Amino acid sequence: MNLHREVLEYIKDSKEFDPALAVKIVNYQIEHVKHLREFYQKFGVSKVKNIDEIIFIPVEFFKKYTLTAFEKPAGYFVSSGTTGERSKVYFSDQSLELYIASMQQTFPFFDRRVFSLIPPFSHAKHSSLAFMVSFFVEKTRGRHLNYSFELDEETILSQLDELEDDILLFMTSIQLLKLSQYMEQKGIRFYKKFIIVETGGYKALRKPYNRFGLYDYAFRFFPKSEFYSEYGMSELFSQFYSTGPNKLYVEYPFAKVFTKGEGLLKVFDFANLYTVSALYIPDRIIKKGPYFDVLGRITDEERGCAFTFG
Repeated sequence: MNLHREVLEYIKDSKEFDPALAVKIVNYQIEHVKHLREFYQKFGVSKVKNIDEIIFIPVEFFKKYTLTAFEKPAGYFVSSGTTGERSKVYFSDQSLELYIASMQQTFPFFDRRVFSLIPPFSHAKHSSLAFMVSFFVEKTRGRHLNYSFELDEETILSQLDELEDDILLFMTSIQLLKLSQYMEQKGIRFYKKFIIVETGGYKALRKPYNRFGLYDYAFRFFPKSEFYSEYGMSELFSQFYSTGPNKLYVEYPFAKVFTKGEGLLKVFDFANLYTVSALYIPDRIIKKGPYFDVLGRITDEERGCAFTFG
């Protein structure tokens, strides 16, 4: 069995983390991803033998280097950073197959039609978020309600008024905030029951990450709705959803969180077979068994050696 097929079947059927397969993936990446190979060579490593030898690579490397096993990728996703240089994540049909397999395993709401304020992938060709949400909209025969990341609140609200109860509604955190602020200004309340899944973007709020504070505020205008969160980024081909105890994020065998207790997010994503699977992400988390909560992104002042080689 080739490695692609082995990883695909593992994503679909895994019940626990497989360290031997993780080592096999990293050695494949060292061999085929040039800049990753060069990074390991600086530490005198040409091949890892066990899970403890795997180095978690700062996600910022995607901004500096082309990290792909493909000589001719089919396309690329761009990170949604609000300032500075943005990451490019290259993909092919093979990597998208793993991405879709992971999406179908982690998404917990297939019993509902999906509607979205995230624009469709046809209108946001380099957005991995748009790719993901468009897949769920099509899969559940839902609908896109918005065709850019900006909002026409009046039009959006008129469309929401036509929807039935128990649909799922995707939006970014800034969209949820702006929509709630508009509803407060106009004195509007929605008494339908929606599942509202916000997809992050807290940097755009220009305030510390606090999703529960945002939910408390939005609940005033959607008093019968439930709020959940999706945690992801273009550099990860797996996502996490806040469906655990107290709405904590849930890890998966193929998207394993290695952080112990409180610290920066270290994750091994099997779906990243053709880029880098072992990533170090500058978000503080608290790990509680198979669940974790995201406390916020570290500041520029907190970066440095402790982050890069932690």
